[in-house]
Amino acid sequence: MGEKQPASGEVIAVTTTSFVAQSYQLNQAPAFGSLVIVPGPDGREHFGLCGGTETGGIEPGRHAMAWGSADGADGDIYQRQPQLAHVLRTTFTCIQVGYRAEDGRVLQRVPPSPPRVHERVWVADTATVRGFFTSLSYLRFLLRSGADSVEDLMAASIGHAYRENGGDRAFLVSAGREVARLLASEHDRLTAVLELLTALEERR
Repeated sequence: MGEKQPASGEVIAVTTTSFVAQSYQLNQAPAFGSLVIVPGPDGREHFGLCGGTETGGIEPGRHAMAWGSADGADGDIYQRQPQLAHVLRTTFTCIQVGYRAEDGRVLQRVPPSPPRVHERVWVADTATVRGFFTSLSYLRFLLRSGADSVEDLMAASIGHAYRENGGDRAFLVSAGREVARLLASEHDRLTAVLELLTALEERR
C-alpha cells in the first residue's frame, strides 16, 4: 500500500459494488474522485473511488440544526461549540473499482466480495495511484454504476491521477481518448467530461 499514513475512515456499510465509510475526523473525507484502499485480513486490497460526501446528525432521521445567528460572534463554530463533534458525523460513499488478486495483480473489476464492515479506509499514496491508473478499464463499469454525477466523477478521478502523475499530458490525452471511445454515441455526456478534462490542463 505504500507509505503508512493515518486511516481516513472506517467502512460502515457495503454492497456488491460500493461501500460507505465514516470519517475519523468530522468534515474531513477523501476528495471527490480520489482513490482509496481498504485492506482485508486475507491480504486482499479493495480499491474504491470517493463518489460523494455527507455530513449530518449521528442519530438516524435527525437533522443538524443551526447553532449560530445572523449577528452572532465570528470565528469557527466548531471551536465555539465543541459538542458538535459528538452529534455530527461525516461519511463518504465509494464506488468499488478493483482489487488486488492473490497473485498480487491489481484487477480493475468488481471484486468477488466487498470489504468487511469496520475495515479501515486509506487514501492511496502517489505510487499506488500511478500504478492503478496505468489502466483505465475502470471507466467502463463506472459508467454502469449508476453513481450520481458520474461524468463529474470520471473527470475528477482522471484529474486526481493526472496530478499524481505530475501533470503528465500524455496520460490526460490517453484518458480523453478512452472517454471518447466509451461515450462516442452520447455527445452531451462526452462533451461534459472533455470540457472538465480540458480545464485541468488550463489550470496548470
